[in-house]
Amino acid sequence: MRKFLATALLCTAPIIIHAQNAQPENKFDNLSITSDESIIEVRLDNSIEDEDTQTLFEFENINQSEFNFKGESLKGKYYVVRMKEFLNGELIKTETLFDERGNDYFKIDSNETSFKLLTKVDQNDIKVWIRGNRFGSKQSYFPTTQGHGRYVAKDFFGSKQVLKENSNEPFKIMSLITPNRNKDGSGSYCRVAQSEIDPEEFGKVFDIPHYYLIEIEFTE
Repeated sequence: MRKFLATALLCTAPIIIHAQNAQPENKFDNLSITSDESIIEVRLDNSIEDEDTQTLFEFENINQSEFNFKGESLKGKYYVVRMKEFLNGELIKTETLFDERGNDYFKIDSNETSFKLLTKVDQNDIKVWIRGNRFGSKQSYFPTTQGHGRYVAKDFFGSKQVLKENSNEPFKIMSLITPNRNKDGSGSYCRVAQSEIDPEEFGKVFDIPHYYLIEIEFTE
């Protein structure tokens, strides 16, 4: 039975990579061209086999998601992971969670790559950590403004097992949101994350004052 404890991972990871400082969001001068070769498959595994670990994660407000990417266009590239913060419907900050471009150790040498994304919603902030094959990123912290118990990590898969994405453009893999409020006072997270709305428009469409999006970019 697989054990997954944060302390164990820290002890076994031979290399710890520190994500770089906050960077402004990249601007793309040219629109990318989508082709069959650029389409990649994205799969998600949220399972935790050990029941005690699952209970601990629920108690500590920890979410673990393993993302698996597959496609011929991945070979020879790096991936960059960013955290985008939105307030009152507007993007206010973009920070880099992981970026090791130029380091051949992190260049993808096949048509597949994967990593685990862990988030923990604490009393005053959200902690984010990326655990890859033989490395871990720096743990990053982001403030909450709407009460820590209301933020939940939500992916964009819904009932789908596989998503197909254009590897020539950045795309979103996770959201950390507060719920959409209905007229009767009830709230819904899934209605937001699994809608067909562009995630960057969640704040305006669903009247969510503060939330985060995590995106990935595959680049040379």
